[in-house]
Amino acid sequence: MRVQLVFAPAFLSSPFEVLGENIWPPLGILYLASYLRSKMPEVEIKITDGCRISYKNTIEEIGKFKPDIVGISFYTIMTHGAIKLALEIKQMFPETMVVLGGPHVTALPEDTLLASNADIAVLGEGEETFYRIVKLKKEGKTKNEFTRIPGTCFVIEGKVHKNSPDKFITPIDSIPFPAWDLVDTKHYKGWYLSKQQPDFTMLFSRGCPYDCTFCSNGVWKTSTPCVRLRSPENIVDEIGFLRDNFSVREVFDNSDEFNNNIPHALEICREIKKRKLGVTWKAQLRVSPFTEELAREMAEAGCWYVHLGIESGNQETIDGIEKHINLKDVESTCILLKRYGIKILALFMLFNVWEESGELRYEDKKLTENTLKFAWKLAKSGLTDYISWSFTTPYPGSKLYEIAQRHNIIKPLFLNNWEAWQKEGLFVMELPAVGRKTQVMIKIKGEILRARCLLKSRNIAFNNLLFLIKRALHIVRCGFK
Repeated sequence: MRVQLVFAPAFLSSPFEVLGENIWPPLGILYLASYLRSKMPEVEIKITDGCRISYKNTIEEIGKFKPDIVGISFYTIMTHGAIKLALEIKQMFPETMVVLGGPHVTALPEDTLLASNADIAVLGEGEETFYRIVKLKKEGKTKNEFTRIPGTCFVIEGKVHKNSPDKFITPIDSIPFPAWDLVDTKHYKGWYLSKQQPDFTMLFSRGCPYDCTFCSNGVWKTSTPCVRLRSPENIVDEIGFLRDNFSVREVFDNSDEFNNNIPHALEICREIKKRKLGVTWKAQLRVSPFTEELAREMAEAGCWYVHLGIESGNQETIDGIEKHINLKDVESTCILLKRYGIKILALFMLFNVWEESGELRYEDKKLTENTLKFAWKLAKSGLTDYISWSFTTPYPGSKLYEIAQRHNIIKPLFLNNWEAWQKEGLFVMELPAVGRKTQVMIKIKGEILRARCLLKSRNIAFNNLLFLIKRALHIVRCGFK
């Protein structure tokens, strides 16, 4: 039996457009591959990163491999490419089973299945559910057998049926390391800020205990427990595996937040120190909880850089989007990190939107400029090193998406038009008293601030300079279209 796992291709709107998804191999389908291989070693598995190689080349790879099952994973901005790909596969290879998975189809399974003509969709965590699908396919079971698998969605006689979510896999250490050997890792450059190369991504944990309105909690919390922590030994085993087999010198923990459990985070740091692997690392943090002990242990363990989620310079906004941090704690956390030489990239969102007692609330020009001023204040005082920001976007599965629908602030161009989310998805929402001119002006100010911080850096990976240049040109193009 042959199984091809595809990270959906995206249709870029210009030669200057770049996707951050291309900097690392698609971790989600690499996990699917390793789990399936551990259960069914006789299955031949191929990984195709359509986001990297283009739509045309993806179709060609599928035609050459002739899989029995194609699994397509994708985010919202790739939905157009995923649907087009599924339709073409079913037309060219009608006997091939097409399975959809990923954040977007988990949030909107009915719409996606009906549009794509796919056979079945996997909702939420995919490893066990996808394995069950492959197993039944190999055993030659009838379609009715597939409809009983938990965590699936399917169409029968034009009607969509959805099963209850499958349970999360526990303990999480039972999931094998991603199947890195199924991709050519040399094609991926890693995060554009790095101390050592090669730079790979990892997940130290899965899940998040918080409920920020902009996050697609409906996607990530299909079961419980909402947070699963890998053991420190298992994490550091993988770091050692990557170093020994792929010469990896740096890893980025892309879990939602490294510090959601302080005792566990401290244990990870101590295990890394004990192994003396010589691998530096990066992580994502919340502003709180955080302690000086953790800052010290992180630095001693080789952590040199973090993403710090702040989102806004206005406490009213922070409360409205249910971030549950205090801006007064931002400075204290930054001071602790800087005390131990850890560089900080501060993350912000512009034109945040929330709801109070059913009333729409949002950041206007003044409040958004206040966020940029707050970001510059942190950078100017040496408390942060870099800034990253995005325009607030109502992704399916989030409370924000529901708020945007209730108040009709998603622009008509983007309503059920996923191609527009890829090609035009800079300003998805239309806010009262916030015109296009204001948005463009804020974008320019934000890019200037980002560039000023970046130019101070001595840790830009030179093999990523083209990525940064293309990204800047694309932003300018989108801003003035």
